[in-house]
Amino acid sequence: MFDLEREQLRKTYQLCRLGFGMIAGALVLACVMSILFLLGSFEPGLLQWIREGSVHQWVDTPIVWFSLIGATLLFGRWDQPSWQRRSGLLLAISVVVIGLWFMASGDLLGLRVGEFGHPWLRDRIREALTWAKFALLASLASTYLVHLGVEHASDSDKSARSMAATGAMIWMLLFWQQAHWAAGGPQPRRMLGLESHLLFHGFRLIWVITLIQVTALVVSAVRQSTFVLEEMDREDQDDDLLRSRSEPPCDRSGGKQVAERLG
Repeated sequence: MFDLEREQLRKTYQLCRLGFGMIAGALVLACVMSILFLLGSFEPGLLQWIREGSVHQWVDTPIVWFSLIGATLLFGRWDQPSWQRRSGLLLAISVVVIGLWFMASGDLLGLRVGEFGHPWLRDRIREALTWAKFALLASLASTYLVHLGVEHASDSDKSARSMAATGAMIWMLLFWQQAHWAAGGPQPRRMLGLESHLLFHGFRLIWVITLIQVTALVVSAVRQSTFVLEEMDREDQDDDLLRSRSEPPCDRSGGKQVAERLG
């Protein structure tokens, strides 16, 4: 019975590692693009190259799909209501982002989804949802790391969520200043003041910092999962070598002790 529970725990860790790994891949790509956009704020030629080239559209594809697959793998991995609620919300946001991605990039990929209008507003909605994703990912990765024995992960979680909250407030101010409430929905203003430009640069900087913090937490979750799985494999190998056929199965509690720490 205990061996069955241990194998179920091992599979849960493997799926969590895969889920966080998919999300880590998406976040690393997002980090590269965000840093390029940040540098482009000081080098107009670089920003123009990014916007006019097709690199941005093609990089965005694995980002949204890896995020969706990763969120799907994390959903339902643990029975705790808090984990179910946060992972379910992360999955719901990822599905909405996929819908926005189809609206923006479907025609470029030959999917012929048609013209939906309001591209600026859709981009702003996606930015707002991304701030929520940052907070959820930081919370899930921190909870998982604490469960695996990395106690200081909660401090990194608080820092990342604090930055995400700050970024979300700056997003609200920037949206209010940029939006022109005309007939048919909000449109971007053509002329922006100095305050809007400063807010925009601050927004980009906080976005990059938060993204790096969240990426570090998710990558740590992948690495710690690998460490725990390797430790469980070593325990199994040692028990198989030391246990004789006439002896009863020994209590392999290394992985079980870790499982009791999920909050």
